[in-house]
Amino acid sequence: MSNYTFPSIHSFPPFYTLQPTLATRAKQLQLWGEILLQYCIATRTSAIHIATNSKDAAAVFSNDKIRRRLDRESIQAVIEELIKQGHADWDSPAKDQCLIFWRKPEEWAAIIHKWAFDSGATNSICTIYELLHGDDTVGLDFHDLDERTMVRALEALAKSGKAQVFVGATDSEMGVKFF
Repeated sequence: MSNYTFPSIHSFPPFYTLQPTLATRAKQLQLWGEILLQYCIATRTSAIHIATNSKDAAAVFSNDKIRRRLDRESIQAVIEELIKQGHADWDSPAKDQCLIFWRKPEEWAAIIHKWAFDSGATNSICTIYELLHGDDTVGLDFHDLDERTMVRALEALAKSGKAQVFVGATDSEMGVKFF
């Protein structure tokens, strides 16, 4: 875990109540989204469970020093804003867990494709496991990335014609051929 420091707005009690004025609410949701993204970058967190008692939600959406917590409906509003920007996606129909893309899948796709090109991995097949945990990717930004985020990135590469994805029994067993 990183020693992430929240910005001062995180200690402002009214920040934990969605504001009724639309312009103020939009700014508030933007700030919450930025806080969540910065926290996820600092901690390399890729998924958030938004239940009020979850460790993930408590770490970002509550402040024990001022005894404030953002309610579930407000957290969902923050996530919906991030979804509109391409930085999140619901991972469950109940909207109680979401994927956070501190880099959008298309950005990860470009990074992964550059690695494949630079390392000579084009026209060869790699498994998702090799990309995420292999010796050839140690030290790279996508090493140990969340598997679901990697799948989204590879799907983006396939959609752009820069890769072909081969389905396996599980996501870890998926393969990809880079072009």
